Amino acid sequence: MRLKKDPVLYKKATQKLLAQIDALNLSPEKHDKAIHFVKLFREAFTKEEVKKATALANHKDNVWDLGYDSAGFCRVASISFMMLMDFHDWDLMAVDKDKGQWYYSHHYLRHKETGKILDLTYDQFLSQVPYKAGEVVKPGSFLNDETNVFAKSVGVDLMKAITETKGK
Repeated sequence: MRLKKDPVLYKKATQKLLAQIDALNLSPEKHDKAIHFVKLFREAFTKEEVKKATALANHKDNVWDLGYDSAGFCRVASISFMMLMDFHDWDLMAVDKDKGQWYYSHHYLRHKETGKILDLTYDQFLSQVPYKAGEVVKPGSFLNDETNVFAKSVGVDLMKAITETKGK
């Protein structure tokens, strides 16, 4: 994992994510929405108050800054993005350290239509994430955990997003 901030690398990683959105060939409405949320989340990862609120939501330790700005946001950002964009279009994926799939446990997204990976926090790692080892996971009860805290801290309502896409 990267242990210290690198603003130049961080900016390049954000630009790469925006280019990945372009490559998904989403409808114009979904494209604009995806670009908005990538920019919003990536900016939020750099804010001390968002880091504190998210990291301390359900944890007993007092560690809230892991060094590199996107570190520790993989699950909450992936679930939030998926719910805000329309959860029917995305799979929540994970590699699991406990299953021997990688050095770390890590969450990311797979676009169902294209099979392309969107990893909002890939740049926190020094080595390539083994996406092929990943498995689909259910988001779980995120409305009562740090995912909802993260979403609220960036000004979005996940419950509203879910009800707007229900049954589509």
